[in-house]
Amino acid sequence: MRLTGGARKIAFAPAGLGVACPVAAALAMWEWDIVQPAAERHFGARVATIDHFGSYSCRRIAGSHSSNWSEHSTADAVDIAGFRLTDGTRITVARDWKGDDPKAAFLREVRDGACQLFATTLSPDYNAAHADHLHLDQANRGATGWRACR
Repeated sequence: MRLTGGARKIAFAPAGLGVACPVAAALAMWEWDIVQPAAERHFGARVATIDHFGSYSCRRIAGSHSSNWSEHSTADAVDIAGFRLTDGTRITVARDWKGDDPKAAFLREVRDGACQLFATTLSPDYNAAHADHLHLDQANRGATGWRACR
């Protein structure tokens, strides 16, 4: 499924983000229930664009030749780099994660909210490989349905 901006949807940059349907559904719910309310609370503005590093990439976890296939290999994951508000404010994971200002609080709130909607949510708090983005995926974890939120 390709996500594009519409009357009620946040635009994704670069445009034409291709994700599997479970990721698209979770992104829509994340936008409506988590991202927009958090932006309005912290900044008094709405999110116009979500900046991302992509979804589909036919690769294994951490680029290793022997590890399991990444959720990116089936477009069941997306890496979120930052947000652009309607007033022009930019919030990036790389620059704004650390600290106790409104940008850092917003990023933590949207990460925590993603944990309720995605099977895996990884942030800079997880490891250095995620220092500049939020990794959101819908890994199939079978009957247990456990979630990873870090």
